[in-house]
Amino acid sequence: MNEINALINEISGTILNILLFSIIPFIWYLIREKTVKGFVYSIGIYKPHKINLVMTIFVITTVYLITLSTNVLVIKLGYSGRSIVDTHDFTRITFFIYLLLYGLKTGIAEEIFFRGFVAKKLIKKLGFSKGNVAQALVFALPHFVTLGSASLVDIIVRIINAFFFRIYIWIYYG
Repeated sequence: MNEINALINEISGTILNILLFSIIPFIWYLIREKTVKGFVYSIGIYKPHKINLVMTIFVITTVYLITLSTNVLVIKLGYSGRSIVDTHDFTRITFFIYLLLYGLKTGIAEEIFFRGFVAKKLIKKLGFSKGNVAQALVFALPHFVTLGSASLVDIIVRIINAFFFRIYIWIYYG
């Protein structure tokens, strides 16, 4: 029963995070545009033009697995002030689904709010380079201290993970 409760909590937490992080951009868009049409596109959810789908899936999966496993390792080894659900009794498939939801819970919501909303506003106001750096700083600050509980190891792992993702962006976009 612990497995089912943990999965239900992760699913509901994922949905709630996405909704909460989408409310401000949605209200902003509704006030400015007077319609909901085009909102999803405005936050960056659309089919990209010409991409190497296989390479993109490979790189994103690799970066995601590295990030997820290092974060779980940091938490399980006790180098983080955060707690983790007791997963010892989980089946392999349940553990995989739990980890997937754990990773997606804030990831999607953060991307919608920071990259799809804040970045666009700052880039429009400051230009691409300055706006992107400002957005990255605003995005990164809460990750360094999670309610004051992030350890030095936790912060270093997060910086390394961000570096891996930046390598992907550099290789893919130049």
